[in-house]
Amino acid sequence: MKPYAQLIHSQALLNRLRNVRLQVRSIPYRMGGNVECPICGSHYKAFMPFRYRQNAYCPSCKSLERHRYAYLTLRDRLEFYKAPLKKVLHFAPDSCLTATIRKNRFIEYLTADNMTSFTNSITVMPDHVMSIDAIAFEDNTFDVVIAIGVLVMVPEDTKATREVYRVLKPGGYAVFHDPINYSLAKTFSDASLTKEEKQGLYHGHDQRWYYGLDYADRLRAQGFEVEDDTYAQQIDNKRYGISPNEKIYIARKKE
Repeated sequence: MKPYAQLIHSQALLNRLRNVRLQVRSIPYRMGGNVECPICGSHYKAFMPFRYRQNAYCPSCKSLERHRYAYLTLRDRLEFYKAPLKKVLHFAPDSCLTATIRKNRFIEYLTADNMTSFTNSITVMPDHVMSIDAIAFEDNTFDVVIAIGVLVMVPEDTKATREVYRVLKPGGYAVFHDPINYSLAKTFSDASLTKEEKQGLYHGHDQRWYYGLDYADRLRAQGFEVEDDTYAQQIDNKRYGISPNEKIYIARKKE
């Protein structure tokens, strides 16, 4: 067996063993029906912990809070899964969402990531290796661009949002979601932060941007029309393990 094939085989075996371990660990959480994952329909006493967060992770489809909210937004607010036919580009493709999108007959679906943040516990290998701040597609190509937890990791996030705007068709929209501190008026990025300071701000996560209340205005500055989002307060957010303060930013390219 060639070295590359051996590596693929070993990684696949490791992933299977990790999944077996995950399913064993999830047994106590399956003893109840307090919460429900809207993506896969599984019920639990509570979702599993993920990193520093409790009641977060669905062991069946690997969704987190942001994925479940994005799915409900796409399905119910935007009617994303219905006709007409649409061409979609999804950055950092989440395995739970990818599974629902690929099988849909109304969606021509492409995925992309620059692979610096690939996490096989929630994401899948992309179709194209590229950064969101250098999208290798022509202007006005896509009806929808999905970027969940992506801008927060990009060195130049305004360049990334300009690129998304460029490849969207007029009237198309982007779905953005990033962690936001609602007590912070203005977004900042500071490469000089110590590990301890990052622990306090980011829970130890090595993100590049710390977003505040100006998140939507930063998108508007690149030409987008951005909708206010109060949908999390209209759904049964507790049952889905979603914060009522959660927000998805629907950013539309003007006709």
